[in-house]
Amino acid sequence: MRCCIHCKLLVQPGVFPFFSFILIQFHLGVHFALMCKERRLSMQTSEGIIMGFNEDSRTHSADGCVEDPVLLYPHGLQGLHSLRALVPSLLRHEVEIALEKLGLICDRTYAWDVFLDMMRTQAWNTLPDTDLPRHFTDATRAVLVDWLIQVHEMMHFQEETLYLAIHLLNCALHQIKVTTANLQLLGMVCLFLAAKKEECLLPEVSGLCYLMDHTYTKHQLLRMERKVLCGLKFDLSYCPPLHFLLLLASIARCSAKVVWMARYLLELSLLEGQCVVFLPVQLAGAALCLSRQVLQEPPTPEGEAAWCLASSIHVGSETTLLRIMHILANAAAKAHARETCATFIKFSSPETMHVSRHPGLKNISALLGVCT
Repeated sequence: MRCCIHCKLLVQPGVFPFFSFILIQFHLGVHFALMCKERRLSMQTSEGIIMGFNEDSRTHSADGCVEDPVLLYPHGLQGLHSLRALVPSLLRHEVEIALEKLGLICDRTYAWDVFLDMMRTQAWNTLPDTDLPRHFTDATRAVLVDWLIQVHEMMHFQEETLYLAIHLLNCALHQIKVTTANLQLLGMVCLFLAAKKEECLLPEVSGLCYLMDHTYTKHQLLRMERKVLCGLKFDLSYCPPLHFLLLLASIARCSAKVVWMARYLLELSLLEGQCVVFLPVQLAGAALCLSRQVLQEPPTPEGEAAWCLASSIHVGSETTLLRIMHILANAAAKAHARETCATFIKFSSPETMHVSRHPGLKNISALLGVCT
């Protein structure tokens, strides 16, 4: 792992329709047929609009308490008014259970508020465009991210640390001036800052310099750290797409293999510069949907009902989600042959159920054919 990517960085060259309508069957004493229309997330988060619904439009009960708005309108149904209350109640209950099971909350009382905050603040962390500073290319960025994945794996850091580090890197590339010669230093600093926020034990600064083959000194690393913190205005907050992925997978009752495949696809998105403009929940939803299509596990009525409930959280247009799925499909199809293959190797182990070596990922034309 003790290797320098300095030279590599310098030589890099200058569903099918996603839930437009979903047929589900709830077995709760009676079977309901529900047609779900896709919901768009307005970027006007200051007005509290989540999944197309405005928090300011909350209704009040007879005792004066504020009630949460219905999150999913069953358009196309007549006379089944009870379903309007049933679906949000089920979703809220499942979100509470999932967040508690994932260890993202300590008290279920605040689970729904945590979820709403996740949905609301995620738009603050996306970048407006995929443009990189002059002299940098997507290939250069991919080499750096691949190296950071290797360092992260060697350090046995939490997965959240990796996603935060890449997010800080993306933001730093847009906010501060850095030369190609210092790009590796910038990446290491972003990983160091992410570890400070997410980890209990931190590596020594001298150890980080060793991993960069002493290309940079401790003084240079600490100076870059100050530069990044000032450039980002000390804002290290981020809700990673991994949290949304695990939340959706828990609600949808996905199998372990589907989850591992989705995690693999989601990590591949870190290497793709095109993905920085998408919301975390969009990346998570697309990865999970593509995973289900690749593995083609036999559906069950209960599983499809749970999947539809989870899909009500997905936001964005069908075109956007299909675009993400195509990006991930292309990345997965060529991952084994790329120089930046750290993620492919990582997810080829028995612990990850060898998902990166699944035959369905090898044929790009067949994989994309499933999605169209």
